[in-house]
Amino acid sequence: MLIEEEHGKLDTKSVSRQEIINELETLGINASSFHQLSINELQDLLKTVMQMVNDSKQRKRNAKRGDKEQTPVLSPVDKKILKTLLSSTGEISSLTLSRELDIPLSTVQRRRKRLEADFLEASYSPKLEKLGWRVAMLFVHTEKGNTLGVGKEILSWKDSTVRVWRAIGAETTDIITEAIFKENKDLMDIIERVKAIKGVTNISWIELVSTLGKNDQCFESIIDKM
Repeated sequence: MLIEEEHGKLDTKSVSRQEIINELETLGINASSFHQLSINELQDLLKTVMQMVNDSKQRKRNAKRGDKEQTPVLSPVDKKILKTLLSSTGEISSLTLSRELDIPLSTVQRRRKRLEADFLEASYSPKLEKLGWRVAMLFVHTEKGNTLGVGKEILSWKDSTVRVWRAIGAETTDIITEAIFKENKDLMDIIERVKAIKGVTNISWIELVSTLGKNDQCFESIIDKM
């Protein structure tokens, strides 16, 4: 690991652009799409990712110390149902689940309802590239105390905003926004619109070009550890 943590802070100032990209790749992030970002923005991005990694490690340590309230315990039957639902993207009947898993239908129906309500998110998402639309992630920095107001303002733009996250860990990013657009001019208009919001001090962006793949085994690993 190139980035060392000292006195609770992550030091990236002495690391080169290529080293940061290599580090992001090591963490499983395709950094080739970040060529538009400056080295300072790359440093902030790496800090954010590293903070997420550290937070994850801390949660694991808490669990080992007996902090079980944060991690629900699933039975072997629950895990089987969850894994099958994830691999099927939800397009499977309870009757089929019952037959494939050799579990009584009434049990499947009861547990599926609870598992879907507590642990799964299901929704249709359009294939934007097929419809001629593109996706960009905007990294927004706000003045202290303005983050929620700015986030709500961006989220109200029904014609361009898909999601808005509040972010911590990066010095120049308080909000991350997923925006859709068709032409470069449309994206520039969105960026200028964000800049015009009172309380916004800086903004950077990347365009998501294509999905390289999805790793369902990652979710199965999480379920196995519950």
